[in-house]
Amino acid sequence: MPAAPHYDLAHALAAIIAILALLSALSLLAVKQVHEQVRVYAVQSVFAAAYTLLVGVNRGDAALIVLAVWTAVIKVIVIPIAIDRAVTRQVSEHEVPLVVQVPMSLLIGVTLAGLAYWAASALPIHGALLPTPALGMPLSLVLIGFFFMITRQNVISQIVGLLTLENGVFLATVAIAPGLPFAIGFLLLLDLLPAVVFYGVFARLIAARAKTTSIEDMAVLRG
Repeated sequence: MPAAPHYDLAHALAAIIAILALLSALSLLAVKQVHEQVRVYAVQSVFAAAYTLLVGVNRGDAALIVLAVWTAVIKVIVIPIAIDRAVTRQVSEHEVPLVVQVPMSLLIGVTLAGLAYWAASALPIHGALLPTPALGMPLSLVLIGFFFMITRQNVISQIVGLLTLENGVFLATVAIAPGLPFAIGFLLLLDLLPAVVFYGVFARLIAARAKTTSIEDMAVLRG
């Protein structure tokens, strides 16, 4: 019989972080308030930074440790504060219009997560500190982020969904290819800032003209 795989403290911590990251993505589907969605994204990014730091420490890779620090700075502090100050304080509505209500959203989110884990277990790839089935966590974030974008009728929610999707891609990159050159990983991280600035300016202009960032009310911008 083949020997059972050995899991140490680092693997246990990685599994816990993967579970918390998935729960944060699912909790995003239960939040209706714009400010709370931004805060949930910030918490989710803490787990992304923590996993990157854990892999960096376990591998003795200083570049990954630096990338984890920059991930925390940009995703946990800079981006949430920028969105909150530039957009959310200028709009009158607090609750986001939903295409799919919360109970059904959570059910679909759990289904997407199950699909992601099933697909990951069938792939012949291995992740740093994560067993093969746990690689479904980054894929779950991608699917849930995409689902969140298409079911939340608010420009700010679209930004949060896009950032959640990017967190999934980022975690998949760190898990599957932790030896990725630091310059590439850092440039991928910095690509977020122009996207957030663009969407932030776009949402700010909509809020200034329509007094709302809801997609339902964008018809007033016609003509």
